[in-house]
Amino acid sequence: MFYFLSKTLTFLFMPMGLIAVALLFALLTKNRARQRKALIGATLLLFIGGNGFITNELARWWEVPPTVLPARTSPRVGVVLTGGLMKTSPELQNRLHLSDQADRVGQALLLYKTGQIQKILISGGIGGIIKRKTGDEGHLSRQFLIIGGVRAEDIVLENKSINTYENARFSAPVLRQQFSGYEVVLITSGWHMRRAIGCFEKQAVSVTPFPAAPMASERQYAPNHLLFPSEGALHDSYWILHELVGFATYRIMGYL
Repeated sequence: MFYFLSKTLTFLFMPMGLIAVALLFALLTKNRARQRKALIGATLLLFIGGNGFITNELARWWEVPPTVLPARTSPRVGVVLTGGLMKTSPELQNRLHLSDQADRVGQALLLYKTGQIQKILISGGIGGIIKRKTGDEGHLSRQFLIIGGVRAEDIVLENKSINTYENARFSAPVLRQQFSGYEVVLITSGWHMRRAIGCFEKQAVSVTPFPAAPMASERQYAPNHLLFPSEGALHDSYWILHELVGFATYRIMGYL
């Protein structure tokens, strides 16, 4: 139930969800004053949530920035969290198709090929509210890594988890049993890293963060970036605000 609610109700607190509610209210209400207020609210939400400068500042504040791993003193295992790594619809099963957060698995491949990690644990299975009989992200990511040159015996798959809390909960015993003495390098998107670190530390697993898929960039002062909304900024603001809500919810639930 928690997973279902987190994936559905959260939308209502995001810019596009609030804009949609405001526009529907303006369309349905017969009160002209309320209609005007709803339209003003939707316009403000569009210009604030879609403002590239504001969204970038949020990302610069919240994201764990990219880092470089220090020199290795012990063997390392990279823990890659799934969630937007691979496209898994039935129509795409004849090929591997990377999705918008695929930089996570790409960074794991780079770390492995450069000798900075020696093993890879992929954590995550078939996400989504409705379970489908398709290839899950964990197996598809494993295939991608093997094709990229990672030895099959160096990849461990934990495919029971469906959210960040379960990533940590189900990965922790695997790390203790199979990777005792290994340093754990946690690989996920920068905007998702704070919640992921909190969940793993709650399971008494010390991790070294290695953020992927950075969202933040250098500040831009061009008029189109400062004044006008854009689809890209709306996309980024959705994920940042979604993560802030998720972090707060996990804190309340005791997952962090």
